[in-house]
Amino acid sequence: MLNKKRLTLMRSGIAALISITVISLSACCFFGGQSSSLSSAPSSVPSSAGSLLEVHIIDVGNADAILVYNRDDSLLIDAGENDDGDDVVNFLRSHGVKSLDYAIATHPDADHIGGMDTVIEEIPIETFIMSDLPENIIPKTKTYRDLMAALDSKDLNITPARAGDSHPLGDAVLNILGPTGVFNSTNSMSVVCRIDHGIRRFLFMGDAEKDAEDVLMASKADLKADFIKIGHHGSRSSSQEKFIKAVDPQYAAISCGGKNRYKHPHAQTLELLSFLEIVYYRTDIFGTIALVSDGSYIKFNTEKNQPPSTYTNLNYKSR
Repeated sequence: MLNKKRLTLMRSGIAALISITVISLSACCFFGGQSSSLSSAPSSVPSSAGSLLEVHIIDVGNADAILVYNRDDSLLIDAGENDDGDDVVNFLRSHGVKSLDYAIATHPDADHIGGMDTVIEEIPIETFIMSDLPENIIPKTKTYRDLMAALDSKDLNITPARAGDSHPLGDAVLNILGPTGVFNSTNSMSVVCRIDHGIRRFLFMGDAEKDAEDVLMASKADLKADFIKIGHHGSRSSSQEKFIKAVDPQYAAISCGGKNRYKHPHAQTLELLSFLEIVYYRTDIFGTIALVSDGSYIKFNTEKNQPPSTYTNLNYKSR
């Protein structure tokens, strides 16, 4: 006959074995199917198992609109061009988003805030975040006036983006990293934010350009991230080599439109990503890009199911 101590130890061992089996089966189910790229997690660091973070880089042409949610909390970063508002609202609703905990207008250019007035009118927002712009670069465009009017109509105050601020997003954390200076361009006044979930980090650059990148690096901000939404649609005016090396991502996404007049993304940016062996996705090729993470692993799904991009013409020379 087993004594109570041995019986307790046996039960503990069986319980641990069952727990490991369940976790293994859960991981197999979550990461089964045709996924593009997976990153492994160190076994010594616990994951946020059961809490999935979803990031959707919405295909809105040569513009930005990004939905992020974890548990019951949701965040929208930008809302595309003026005629994208209804599409963004429909995308949110199709994903069960009835209200937003946060909306970020990274900067007041039409390809980022154009559809935001529609979103504000249709979807309740708790916290609206924007940069505090210098007076001389505040736009006088109808697009900007429409945004301000929508905020007024909903009595929604602007929360200024302050480097060092953080906000809870379910089990994740939304960290504001920039802007960390005052610039004379709306692009470089972009809100730069990083979302931390488990051991994984996701960096969103808006249209921040090289001068903003330089100040971010000089500020000693923690830029490390597993994923980066490349700044300014892949323009050569952003994503300098030393900055991308400081971030050290495994994956990147570029929000850009097919045959756009700016010829985004520029070859130099793509060559750099390939030179640094960063797997990247483009909305003009893949459509909407979805990332799902349990805090340890990252899975990619794309609207147009293709292998991730690589750039075979490696003309890039390290600087």
